[in-house]
Amino acid sequence: MILIRTTFILKKAITVKESKMSKFRIMILLFLLLFFFVGCSYLKNRAGDAGDIIDLGFTFSSKPQFALYYDFIPIIPIGYGEVDGKFIGLGGGKFGWWTSHYERSYGLILWGQEEVTFEKSKSDLNKMKEDERNKELNFQRTGLIGIFQGPFPSTDYLISCPHYIHLGWFGVVASPRYLQILDFVFGWTTLDIGSDDNAGEKKEEKDKTS
Repeated sequence: MILIRTTFILKKAITVKESKMSKFRIMILLFLLLFFFVGCSYLKNRAGDAGDIIDLGFTFSSKPQFALYYDFIPIIPIGYGEVDGKFIGLGGGKFGWWTSHYERSYGLILWGQEEVTFEKSKSDLNKMKEDERNKELNFQRTGLIGIFQGPFPSTDYLISCPHYIHLGWFGVVASPRYLQILDFVFGWTTLDIGSDDNAGEKKEEKDKTS
């Protein structure tokens, strides 16, 4: 009797284990099928979306400079800042180590103006044409008056909260980008709120046609 009961328990345990293994195999198979159908570009886009959710890092300058600026999504800009230096951290969707950085912002509550790049210095920007420079800087006006004056914030920094603090030779950038957070979350369903999936390929196609 004991032998029969023990055998029954072992069979049941083996059945449960096999069931779990089957579910695990099915999950692996589904993952492989997903990867096969969507390809590497899908995962690359998700990684890109993750990098866009915040600008976070440290700023450094060889000369004393100043920034104390805050903007609320971007309706209430307050403060002033201009920094031409170096950056370490996550900015503009990329990790940077001692990359060129330039930021200039004005905020008068109802009107504001913002320029920021994590790839170019002020001298680099001065060599560019105005349209090219404004695009590189994500140039935008904010505040209830500034938004109507334009240019309107791009999807990269629409519904974001820029924080720039730089006192003397050292500073901090902390700018959560809430629309990009939603873009990252919904991106797993292939919904591209930020219209930035396959951005590199789209740029190449645009350059070929222009």
